[in-house]
Amino acid sequence: MGLKNKLFSKPIFRNIADTFGGRSAYSREDKTFVPYFQYRIGDYQSDYFLYFDKEPHRRLYTNEIFNKLNEYNGYDIIRYLEFHFENCTDKNDFLRFLSYEVSERMKLVVKNRRMKLQSAIDWVAEKQKEIQQTRQQEIEKEVQAILQNQSGSSHVSIEKELQVLSEKLSSYIENLVANAEKSMQEITRSFTTGNIQLNNRNHEDKLIQLLVLLNETKDTGTEQLFKKFSLSDIAAILRLHFDAFSDKKLNTVQKNVAEQQQAVYTTKSEKVKALAKALSDFFYEK
Repeated sequence: MGLKNKLFSKPIFRNIADTFGGRSAYSREDKTFVPYFQYRIGDYQSDYFLYFDKEPHRRLYTNEIFNKLNEYNGYDIIRYLEFHFENCTDKNDFLRFLSYEVSERMKLVVKNRRMKLQSAIDWVAEKQKEIQQTRQQEIEKEVQAILQNQSGSSHVSIEKELQVLSEKLSSYIENLVANAEKSMQEITRSFTTGNIQLNNRNHEDKLIQLLVLLNETKDTGTEQLFKKFSLSDIAAILRLHFDAFSDKKLNTVQKNVAEQQQAVYTTKSEKVKALAKALSDFFYEK
């Protein structure tokens, strides 16, 4: 066991390293990585391969992918990515790897590099769309084949074919939903978001109830405080600006809001009723 492993076996040293920025999951000894981008050991050449003087460790390998990308401009960036994409066996995994790596580096790099990384993001989106369209066309052909062959096939045979197709469709739809969710996460990362944190997580439900009550505040007549303020707006505020909800899917937060709205409607708590009246009195002073 090396010195670093001996020290990191003790929590106190791990905490010290974390405090001073010296803690990382990667090391110069870690040479276990998936070679999404092809590389060679030898002298540098002006082609699309990555070059190292010896077997690289993971961090060096990943950094060189983007150092090499930075050498190119415009369409040459796309040709560089296409070269490695075409020679990778697991193309979906290649796109996921590149997407997450680019997203992380977009937060750190200077403007001129960020523009090149944006080209990589656009390319990933284009390839993902192409793969989805190809898969959709394959499924459509399978449906047509089943319909064309049904006259010469037994009922049991057709049912088996439909079952297989149903499973493929389910997988296809799940991938679409997952990609859509990921796309929304990428979009929201570009927003100016907050990091509001409650001292006590037990207050999350009461926070939602407070926002629901604020949403429904009105005077003694019929005038509402807000001209437009929906439960979806409350869910969006919570997910974008409150740490406790940031890792949840939007539809999950919307469900939480709806549940707490129902709790407000059915409550017999005098505190809730008093708060609703206090909000009305605050905004509509008599």
